[in-house]
Amino acid sequence: MAEGTKTLDISTLKTFENAAAGHDGVLSDPSGQLFIKPCTQAEVDFYQQTLIDHPGFAELMPAFVGTLSLGAPAQVVDSTAAQEFLQRNQAQKGPQFPGPKVAAGTAIVLENLEHGFTHPNVLDLKLGSCLYDPTSTAPEKAARLDKVASETTSGSLNFRIAGMKVWNGMSFDIYDKLYGRNFNADNIKDGLATFFAGLSVGLKTDDAAGLLETIEAEVSKARHSLERLESRMYSVSLLIIYEGDSTALDALMGGVPKTPRVQEKAPTLGEVKQSEEEEEEEEDEPPAAYRVNMIDFAHATWTPGQGKDENIIAGLKNIETQMDQLISRLVD
Repeated sequence: MAEGTKTLDISTLKTFENAAAGHDGVLSDPSGQLFIKPCTQAEVDFYQQTLIDHPGFAELMPAFVGTLSLGAPAQVVDSTAAQEFLQRNQAQKGPQFPGPKVAAGTAIVLENLEHGFTHPNVLDLKLGSCLYDPTSTAPEKAARLDKVASETTSGSLNFRIAGMKVWNGMSFDIYDKLYGRNFNADNIKDGLATFFAGLSVGLKTDDAAGLLETIEAEVSKARHSLERLESRMYSVSLLIIYEGDSTALDALMGGVPKTPRVQEKAPTLGEVKQSEEEEEEEEDEPPAAYRVNMIDFAHATWTPGQGKDENIIAGLKNIETQMDQLISRLVD
């Protein structure tokens, strides 16, 4: 076997449970560090191209570990950027589980963004009013997705709640995709308030507002990144995670930076460079109280010459607006 290649035994994989938004056939490894889902070659290509051509945006994505051939033999092929991540995982052997039945094909292997949290509260926000690639989608499917958009906040706000899970102190409350389809532009704030209600349980008002501001700043960072790039992304999601265990969250808050309120102007190149240098210095910090990432790139491409992706950017702007309102309601 070539150097830089690791094997992963399918018999040790287990079903990924309590997902905020369901994907059929999603698995995880025994340690819980890896997230394994069936994919198309186009999604693998997008991850690989992004690592090479757009490393700044790659920081907003889950770490790409490699691919897995489902069905036999099981083998993960490292990406150079994630090789060290996989080696750490191999060193932390977990208990063995009987493997679930999996269909033959290719799966993408990513870091599990929920790993490291005690009880992660997870919100999946589907971005865009157009939910499909108009150049390659069958008319009947396009009509169905247009109907979904027109009847939900996908059409009015360019985002909708695709699913979420919230720790209630004893177990997770799971909200599926139908939950998010009940909201409109006027009451979507209630769905977001339900998700973020846990912040007020274990934190003082100022700390809760500060963490919301920090999360909003990460949403703004994703928007600024896309405003500087040329892409078309359909049915991608913004994933927001924060620690749902009130005791653990309170302990973690000592290390959470208080981020100034988001500015509407995009950062200068100097500010971007300074931010990247600061992030490099913070790599060895304790686990964070939150994460904000872009996910689901099965229908995403880089499109030089076609301009920025207003379909996704509009959704991110509206999420920022909704979070501003949440913060105002919290501190008033």
